[in-house]
Amino acid sequence: MDTATLIQKCLKGNARSQQWLYEQYLPYVLAIVRRFGISPSEERDLVQDIFIAVFQGLDRFNPKKGDLHQWIRGLAIHKTIAFQRKLQRLRAEELLAGEQAALTTSIDLSFFEAEYLLELIAQLPVGARTVFNLYVVDGYTHEEIGKMLDISPVGSRSQLSRAKKLLREALEAQKTEGRYGII
Repeated sequence: MDTATLIQKCLKGNARSQQWLYEQYLPYVLAIVRRFGISPSEERDLVQDIFIAVFQGLDRFNPKKGDLHQWIRGLAIHKTIAFQRKLQRLRAEELLAGEQAALTTSIDLSFFEAEYLLELIAQLPVGARTVFNLYVVDGYTHEEIGKMLDISPVGSRSQLSRAKKLLREALEAQKTEGRYGII
């Protein structure tokens, strides 16, 4: 079934089409939510809110501006950020944290399992984690991130540097503890 037909059926309340759309995009939405470090106890509510927004907003989806996948991705990211703000306000001092000198140590990430790296990202402070995900994973610019989070592009760059520094330190600690590659 093509996207236009699927959307029309969903808008008319066709339960099978709605279920199909939900099942197709659930793993993708869950991956986004988990990447932002939402706890398992909270992810169910957030995913439900995201899909409610998807179904309520389908009449505003414009296939000329992009595909359904990208539209749902944008909705999921924005809803996740709003959810994080509701749980824990991003503190101004955290967003403006100073950047320490970057370590020059190079770490080969191929030695670490992806799940371990995701756990490290989830442990970052909320501001650093949010900017890291938006910039590194989702490809937003610092200007776009600044608008989304209501911070300056400089604040976004600072949070990205902080996230990289913290990740680098955690990975370096694993290397010096002799656990490098055994994670």
